[in-house]
Amino acid sequence: MFGVEELKQILCVEDKYGKYANFKKKILLKSQEDLEKYTDIRFSFEEISETSRRVEKIAFAIYKNKKVVIENNETEEPSPNNGNPSENVSWYDEIKAFGVSKATIESQII
Repeated sequence: MFGVEELKQILCVEDKYGKYANFKKKILLKSQEDLEKYTDIRFSFEEISETSRRVEKIAFAIYKNKKVVIENNETEEPSPNNGNPSENVSWYDEIKAFGVSKATIESQII
């Protein structure tokens, strides 16, 4: 659970969205949509008002996304790597840079 102002500060948007409605639309709902569409996780949130009608806190619940969507650029030429995903694939190197092992990439992502 996060306070609204605390969450804005964590996301470095405390000066951009004075109204909660704008923050919700541009940050929370957009993030929710993008995560569900492009990743293997999704989240829901509950707005909490303790003393007034104003939203003071937000409680998040994170779930595994049932359906993983992977966009494929069909204009791209197939990689001449003879079926080995670790050769000559730039996204492989980018993922590996985050500390993800080759075995995880091959078993979970590919």
